[in-house]
Amino acid sequence: MSQAGDWRALSQLKSTPVDTRCFHVVQRSRVNAFEAIRSGLPDVRSHPWRDDAANLGKPFRLKADTHCFNEAPHAWIDPLEPQITKGFVHFLTIGPQDRKRARCLSFVKAALACSRRTVKTGEAWHPLSFCAEAEENRIDILVELTDGKSRFGAVIEAKFGHRLTPGQLEKAESHVLDQAGRGWDASRSAFLVIAPLVGHIDTKLLKSRPYWRPVSWWAFLVALEQEIDGLQDCADFRRFRRSVWHKAY
Repeated sequence: MSQAGDWRALSQLKSTPVDTRCFHVVQRSRVNAFEAIRSGLPDVRSHPWRDDAANLGKPFRLKADTHCFNEAPHAWIDPLEPQITKGFVHFLTIGPQDRKRARCLSFVKAALACSRRTVKTGEAWHPLSFCAEAEENRIDILVELTDGKSRFGAVIEAKFGHRLTPGQLEKAESHVLDQAGRGWDASRSAFLVIAPLVGHIDTKLLKSRPYWRPVSWWAFLVALEQEIDGLQDCADFRRFRRSVWHKAY
């Protein structure tokens, strides 16, 4: 066997010197990962969690006493879509008139904030009449306001896995916009399809319906928390909203 083919010839080869600092880094990584990282990346600084938590809390308004995250969800149940939509309507239509008016108004304002409508919602809005319905004309949630000038509101198709069906949006839209029906002012109204992820909504059915917009439950619930009047809120309503978060995510 030639020397080139003899494995014993490898003993004559010199290995590349190894910097012992590499072993120090590996040894320290077993004890303190931060020190190991900093030894190689001195410019990387870790930030206290309280700083990140504060930044996270701003868009969610986590410090607000009325935020639904202050309540535990109903984690022991897995509600169906009709139970969630009827739950919203239940809380929008329970209690004295002032409470119902404030809750319906906050719901519509949140929907408008997520919609394609450019109309600004005024702080002085005081609806003369209001109503909220579930499964009216197969619309999941319908909330209507009247202020003496026109009728307007929010139409919600709520999705938690089910898909849109052809003609569903058109039928809901005509039900509230046609003068023979409710005769809403489209410029002041919101038409939303809400799902856990916008990517789960069939955009092909939305292309021919310019009023409608796909929105995540994340975006809508954040907007709703910002609009809810704390004086008209309650622990049960907060826990219900928290349960919707739990269902969606």
